Amino acid sequence: MRFSLIKWYIDVVTGDGRVAIAYWTAVRAGRMRHGVCGLLRSDGANASRVFTVRGAGEPRLDGDRLVWSAPPLALEVELLRLAPAISHRLLDSPDGAVDWQACAPAAHVRLAVAGEVLEGAGYAERLEVTIAPWALPLRTLHWGRWVAGARSLVWIVWEGPHPLALAWLDGVLVADPRVLDDGLSLGDAGRLVLADRTVITDATVGEQLAVLAPLRRLVERVSGSHQTRWRSRGTFTAPGTAAISGWAVHEVVRWR
Repeated sequence: MRFSLIKWYIDVVTGDGRVAIAYWTAVRAGRMRHGVCGLLRSDGANASRVFTVRGAGEPRLDGDRLVWSAPPLALEVELLRLAPAISHRLLDSPDGAVDWQACAPAAHVRLAVAGEVLEGAGYAERLEVTIAPWALPLRTLHWGRWVAGARSLVWIVWEGPHPLALAWLDGVLVADPRVLDDGLSLGDAGRLVLADRTVITDATVGEQLAVLAPLRRLVERVSGSHQTRWRSRGTFTAPGTAAISGWAVHEVVRWR
């Protein structure tokens, strides 16, 4: 079965720690084609999630600016990129490929939804996948992003048959990053400590997408995969420099 997926992820964390994450996804599996928009919001005590299959155009960057509108969600996003994009092919196999781009590793984001405005440090990425999710050669995914002004750290770690351990500090690939219980080690390049964690997602794929009836057949083979996502205060330290504090959004996904 031919499969393809394009997914945009855009987030913002306000100065007081409120989070909003916007999604745009186009998926094709065989003859099925669907577009999905979503919005997740968390104020630390409560979280809300909404998805729709009603149409919205794909987000696009014009220079360092992104403006995206999703009328079915009453959502408007404005993004100013503060750091150059990063691209990497995570997987290249006979079954398909996974191409990842942090379009805006560090950004200033203004997100307005139904009269509420969230503005602060943000991030945007675009994922293009031509391998079915249930065929991905991994058991556990660790992903995260930390932003402090124009400073950024992004990490992707796969555990399983095709292990990966990748991290980019201010756009530069760092060798051998290690996920720790309290953050991320970059060896001689520094360390990120994550504190004051707030859970913003803790559910299976099936639970999150239960409202999208057209996608039930497509996601049933990965519906048991479990995602836990947090918003944390991240402090980055490197030898000979002062500690820098910013917000991090990070997650662990376990395939089942």
